[in-house]
Amino acid sequence: MIAEKVYIIGTGMLAINCAKYAKEQGLPVILFDMGKKISASVMLEKQARMKEVPYYHKSPGEVFALLCQEQKNILLVSAINEVIVPGKVLEKKSITAINLHQALLPAHPGRNAEVWAIFEQDDVSGITWHIMEPKVDKGAILIQKEIPLDHTATSFSLFHQQILCAFDAFKEIFESLIKGTYKSIPQKPGPYAVYHYSKDIPNEGWLTLEWSAAKISAFLRSMDYGVLKILKPPRICLNDQVFEWKKYEIYSSVNRKEQEVTVKENGEIDITIRKENMEIILKNCKHKEEK
Repeated sequence: MIAEKVYIIGTGMLAINCAKYAKEQGLPVILFDMGKKISASVMLEKQARMKEVPYYHKSPGEVFALLCQEQKNILLVSAINEVIVPGKVLEKKSITAINLHQALLPAHPGRNAEVWAIFEQDDVSGITWHIMEPKVDKGAILIQKEIPLDHTATSFSLFHQQILCAFDAFKEIFESLIKGTYKSIPQKPGPYAVYHYSKDIPNEGWLTLEWSAAKISAFLRSMDYGVLKILKPPRICLNDQVFEWKKYEIYSSVNRKEQEVTVKENGEIDITIRKENMEIILKNCKHKEEK
């Protein structure tokens, strides 16, 4: 099947860049923002206009109805899209539907995969473009790209790398998708079977002092989306008091056999955790309700 038109559904720059690239290849393109906001994203709409990409903010029901009514062969691209595409769309023979997942499937299916790659202390993460099917994140793999992880990676930095990597991969497979000559490989069962929803947060957001220093570091970095408010603030319980913090610092330190936790109050509250070969400082902590 040769695609005659491209529908992009997504809420960020990857969706815009994919739409712009498809347009540059001479295909009619429409970008649909189906985000949860009632009104259109001013920033997204501005970026789309600058890149001369047709942009519409519509409800999922409206977009899926349009897809069901389309008579042309469609390439449907889900690029950082938070809405599940229904089976009635995916089963239409004139639609080739692909989705980006921010992990190396079958690892970490579901939402916020970058969080779980860091929290589980994976050595490598990456991206997967795959064929969409009714079972979420189970479709055959089109292309994967690996991203090595180290002890400094945060969810914010990894997500940024994934977006850049995903766009490069999209350009690699685009021609074959349009011509209908693409090849896909069914997913093999992997060690990560847990599906995570958007409400899921590592350890429900609580830092546990019994963890190793490396695990505490992984927890902090997995919860770190920088200026983006993706996850609720992490918490810690000390002496029956609950604290939240705005930022943290992690340093290499001398080896310690025993854990040391200190609380410094000097206008602002800093909690320092010295453990093994790390010194971890939770900065600008605030008291919250008891756990």
